[in-house]
Amino acid sequence: MENRNLDAALERLREELGRLKAGDVVARRHIEQLIADIEGHVSGGVEAQERGPLVASISDAVRRFEVEHPKLTAYLGEIAAALG
Repeated sequence: MENRNLDAALERLREELGRLKAGDVVARRHIEQLIADIEGHVSGGVEAQERGPLVASISDAVRRFEVEHPKLTAYLGEIAAALG
């Protein structure tokens, strides 16, 4: 996935994050941290082979939130595939 596609997926993720219920603090914090980690890896020029821990973390979030937040997890899945 090109950077602009990754940027678009991150933007969709941020938009969906904004739609979370105010009481869903745990999911919000977790996803916000993942976004920060993703942006750090991308802007830092981390090579694909070094992104394993980040991709694993994203995959864990997908499994954790897939039932309650299917759109969030769909965007996270796109991002994980791009980074992996």
